[in-house]
Amino acid sequence: MSLTPMQSTIIVLVIIILNTLLALGYFLYGFLKTRQEEGGKLTKYSILSIIFFLCPIVGPVVLSVGTLMYRIFFDSSIDLAAITFSKDRVDVFEHPDVESEINLVPMEEAILIDDKESLRQLLLTVLRGDVSKSINAVTKALNSSDSEASHYAASAIMDINNEFQNTLQKFHAQLEATPNDKEVNQLFIEYLIKMLNTNFLSDMELKTYVYSLAHTCQSVYDFDRSFLRTTYYCNLINLLLRIGDIQAAQLWIPRLLEEYPEDMETFRCILRFYYTTQDKENFFTHLDRLKHTDIAIDKDLLDLIRIYN
Repeated sequence: MSLTPMQSTIIVLVIIILNTLLALGYFLYGFLKTRQEEGGKLTKYSILSIIFFLCPIVGPVVLSVGTLMYRIFFDSSIDLAAITFSKDRVDVFEHPDVESEINLVPMEEAILIDDKESLRQLLLTVLRGDVSKSINAVTKALNSSDSEASHYAASAIMDINNEFQNTLQKFHAQLEATPNDKEVNQLFIEYLIKMLNTNFLSDMELKTYVYSLAHTCQSVYDFDRSFLRTTYYCNLINLLLRIGDIQAAQLWIPRLLEEYPEDMETFRCILRFYYTTQDKENFFTHLDRLKHTDIAIDKDLLDLIRIYN
């Protein structure tokens, strides 16, 4: 059946009108959807609307077939309920190498019995990890009769010393720029305390850096003593006692008592100090004072008191 020119014109006009409505409808759908989505872009919907308008039948058919093929062969549904977005940190622990761990002996025993093979194995295991956490163990290997083990230990100590000096320079630069910065002062004091309680420094170097710690603590004490924690006082007193400067250590005893009079660490530090300096009068005075306080004494302090008595 052939169509008259009028019928053909009407069909063409209907197709054009429907196609125009389809293109406008798709553009309006994209406009509303992108407004609901944060950061949504209208570019894709604008381009497809123009294709629909210029390609009356082919455009919608190609898009429909492509969408159907994607849904069937490529799209994979995701269960969003099974996905959690948590900011909690998760610690992943590696299982220990039991076979190698059980065959290691303490560093002291390896040096004492002159077990060169065990000492080298233990030293290499330590050096493969964080050496800064095993400084005391590495320094003990310096006394080994095994030249290879002592060479490894000396190289490790040299690296630690270089890193220590570089870190000190960075701290000094920060303190020169902001001398009263609480966080920088506390980090510097804690770093010095950590490193000075190891045995990688010579006696002269230890004395130099203990006085550097005392100077920093004095500066902090002068501008805001609330920055100083109990552990800072106690470590400084113990380190000054360690280098033999009893007079400087005694300066910090009343300061510690003034700032933290009811702290268990205060009594632990003071009793150790007076016991070491053989000051019986002050020792028993503070011991009696401790007995009349409500401080909960832990097992370590109780054992110390029994030893002192």
